[in-house]
Amino acid sequence: LPDIEDAKFIEDCVKAHNMFRAKVKPPASNMFRMSWDAALAKSAKAWAKKCKFKHNAYLKMLGKVHPNFTPVGENIWTGTATIFSVDTALSDWFNEVSSYNFNTGSCIDICGHYTQVVWAESYKVGCAVHFCNAVENFPGLSRAAHFVCNYGPAGNYPRKPYKAGLPCSGC
Repeated sequence: LPDIEDAKFIEDCVKAHNMFRAKVKPPASNMFRMSWDAALAKSAKAWAKKCKFKHNAYLKMLGKVHPNFTPVGENIWTGTATIFSVDTALSDWFNEVSSYNFNTGSCIDICGHYTQVVWAESYKVGCAVHFCNAVENFPGLSRAAHFVCNYGPAGNYPRKPYKAGLPCSGC
């Protein structure tokens, strides 16, 4: 599995996020373009190495996860290492859109990964993937890819993830 300094991995992470952000319906008027943040990737790597299927307890603590962003947003994808790709993980997160109603801002199932991916004001991302023989809180899975993305600034406040309108008209 690739490291956080692997140029192709970095490119894949940024490209996939920007591609899915560009696909939102209705289109977004205020969606920032994402770019890589090495400090977010470093904290994602440190958390991924713990092989726990739960959020980092330090995300909301000032200066613990990132020097400039508090809180930090986080998405986690865990699956069989042989099927892992950045695109697979991002597709799984983005496909939660089927549970999300933009007009009402409500969710009928899990959709927090989707809303973080498309959170307009989040403009920095750092991801890491770690091989885990077993993952805590994920019974029955062995030889796993544990993929964590951290976002700055964090999304998922109790409001819509972006403003609808002509792309970038609100930028």
